[in-house]
Amino acid sequence: MVNATISNISSKQPVNILWTGGWDSTFRMVQLAVSGAVIQPYYVIDTARISSLTEIRQMYIIKDDLSLKYKDCEIKDIKLIELSRIDIPDKYVKTHKRLLKDSYIGSQYIWLAALSEQIADLELSIHKDDTAEYFVRKLVNKEKGPESDEFAIFGRLKFPILDYTKPEMEEEAKTTGDLDILYKSWFCHKPINNTPCGICNPCKYTIAEGMANRFTIRGKIYNKAPRLFSLTRKVVHRLI
Repeated sequence: MVNATISNISSKQPVNILWTGGWDSTFRMVQLAVSGAVIQPYYVIDTARISSLTEIRQMYIIKDDLSLKYKDCEIKDIKLIELSRIDIPDKYVKTHKRLLKDSYIGSQYIWLAALSEQIADLELSIHKDDTAEYFVRKLVNKEKGPESDEFAIFGRLKFPILDYTKPEMEEEAKTTGDLDILYKSWFCHKPINNTPCGICNPCKYTIAEGMANRFTIRGKIYNKAPRLFSLTRKVVHRLI
């Protein structure tokens, strides 16, 4: 469970990456394309999330852009996996509950742990200031070993951009001339008029990590005053 680097990527061996269409994993896609890697993206479809179609649409746009710009790289067809079809052993549910007693960890890491059993060396784009960094750092710093709950969830995954902040990703993309591509990424789970809502967790994290420039004025206002959003939604529903 060691961070991958650009220099140790084989041009023949595909890099398996969980691509969400978001900023962080799209940044990693850009890095891999610049390096001329063979890339195998995976996307997990959560039918309960209304943003899924937007994420998939943006990924195909970005995939075409990268393939056109970086002809030395090969981006294989995105493998779509239905969340409901992932077999999740109960041990990961129990492990997740134990980790929650130490610090917050999203429920998606339950099925990600299960998925890492099926896909070898899957890259996950956890970054600096990510809520899951706390647990991954314990493994990277060898504070926790193979018998730990942290290893059970994260031990089979790779974390190539763990030392990056979102603004640092932006700066690197500027250097390679790929900022326009990176800005085609998507993160909001509950978009309003095809723009980020400002109130879902990914929106909250994005603003907290220094990327408020990705929001409309409305999104920023809703982020600061979520009650205003609730009130607005109630008024709209009444009018409809």
